[in-house]
This record gives sequence, structure tokens and C-alpha cells, in this order.
Amino acid sequence: MQRLLPALAAALLAAPFQVAPFQVAPVQAAAPDTPQPPGSDQANPAANPQEQQMLDRIRQLKGEQWRSFGACRYAWARWRMGENGVRITQLQCGPEFAEKGIVAVHCDTLRINRKMGEAAWETWRLPLSIDESSSSGGEDRMVAALCANLKPVPAPAPAPVPTPPAAPASAPAPAKPAPAPPPEAKPGPAKPAT
Repeated sequence: MQRLLPALAAALLAAPFQVAPFQVAPVQAAAPDTPQPPGSDQANPAANPQEQQMLDRIRQLKGEQWRSFGACRYAWARWRMGENGVRITQLQCGPEFAEKGIVAVHCDTLRINRKMGEAAWETWRLPLSIDESSSSGGEDRMVAALCANLKPVPAPAPAPVPTPPAAPASAPAPAKPAPAPPPEAKPGPAKPAT
């Protein structure tokens, strides 16, 4: 493998590269008497439907970065799957969201676990409502929003079963071996006549 990479790189560098010429359609500037606020879609209109489709897709991928529930907000766009179906993301709680930590949610049992700052993980428990805790209440709404909107995790595809290669059609079929002849009867020692 290590010998193959330099040879492949040399072959790629030796091959001639051709770049097709292209032209960019001229962009019409906005009239000077109609200033547009920065960041508005009117300041940089999409030139064609394909560009607009890409812009819409980018906005969809960005999604909502943080969602607030009670006194905490959660990194909604950063949920990751852990072991045994546990989902994990960052959270920030308290005044000005100064307390930072990690939350783990197990949707099958509707339980959560938190690790705030450098402290150890808490124990698994049911999420708290705003009525139960002013500092971390709203967890019940967060768990409901997360677990109610899960997409099923696809099961891994089974490994393909290898099949032996077929014999070429032009090769003659192997001949069956002839049955072995029966063993010859050999005369044993002669018995004296009585």
C-alpha cells in the first residue's frame, strides 16, 4: 500500500489537467438611491433558482442552534448519539447562561443525566418541570421536544454473504473419477490335504 500511493500520486501529477473555460453572468448592482440593509436577501438576490435552492438548503442545515426550556438552553443542532441510544448535547443554565455542562437523554426510559462544569455526572432521573425546580426546570419540555421528534436510527446493513466464483463456461467440466476396481483375491497359504 505504501508503494502504491507514491506511484498513484506520480501518475496523477503526470496526467495533463484541462480546465474548461467558464463565464460568470454579470451581476447588476443596486441603484445608488435604494440602499439595502446589510444581511437582507434583497441586497444580494439569488441570480437563479438553483442558487436560491442552495441558500434554502444552507439555512435549513444551520437550523436553530440553541433552544431554551426553563432556565436552561440546549445546543439543539449538536445532539449526538451515544451508547445504548443515549443522546448527548451541551447545555447552559442560570443567569446569562453562565453555568455550562452536558446533558444526556435516554428517550426509551425518559430519563436524563447531567454533568455541570467539572463536577461528576449526576444520577439518572426523570426530568424536572418548572414547578419542581426554578434552576433546572423545563427539562420535561426539552425531553418531550427531543424524544417526540426522533427519527429512527437505521439498523446496520447485514454483511453480504460471499459467493464462490462461477466456473468459466468454456472450461470443460471435471471428469468423475472411475470407480476403483475390486481388490484382487490373492491365494492364501495352502492348507495340507487331509
